[in-house]
Parts: sequence; structure tokens; C-alpha cells
Amino acid sequence: MRLTANVKLFLGLRIDSKLREALAQATPGDRKYFDDPNSPFLRVVSMGEDQWIGKLFDGGTSPTEIEDISRNVSSILNRIAHGGRHAPSLMRIFAVDEGSAVALGSDDGYRPS
Repeated sequence: MRLTANVKLFLGLRIDSKLREALAQATPGDRKYFDDPNSPFLRVVSMGEDQWIGKLFDGGTSPTEIEDISRNVSSILNRIAHGGRHAPSLMRIFAVDEGSAVALGSDDGYRPS
């Protein structure tokens, strides 16, 4: 096994029906936080049948910085979806496949109907 810091990681929450509804009803001012697939704030990505919302960051990030990122994700989600369950304890971290569209800022994001 080898370690590498040359990967992107994703920290986020699975989008449930309540969060999906809140994202669909977000104001234009709040949509800037997640609508752009290259957003510096939050990105919506797919993993299998599920969609997740969260933030991309570099491998090799310190635990303190990861705590800051999780608080930032929670803060933005609390602004967009008041009263939802956005606790850092519910978040998950995934390695991003560099060949995937997520790392490149794709069309793989959430699109409200």
C-alpha cells in the first residue's frame, strides 16, 4: 500500500428528499453556492443512484482543516435548507476518481426539474 497526496477528496452529505426540495427552492442568491459544477463552495455529484452535496479538497489535508471544511459545508447547507440535518457527524469523505467528471467539474451535478 502506498499513500499519495495527489488525489482530490470529497466531504459531503447524501441528498435526501428534504434537502433535494430545499435545493430546488433555493433563491438565486443561495444557488451560487451549489449550482455551478466548478463551484468553489459546494458541488453536487452522483455516486451510483445517490446524489451528494459537499466540498472538494486536496489529499494530505490536516484533520483541523477537515473540521473547518465540514463546518463550512454545514453552515452553507443551514443557510440553504433551514432546519435540515447537516451535522458533520452525518458527513462522509470519499476519494475522487481523477478520471471522473467530478474532478473536472462536469455535468454530473444536481439539476432541479
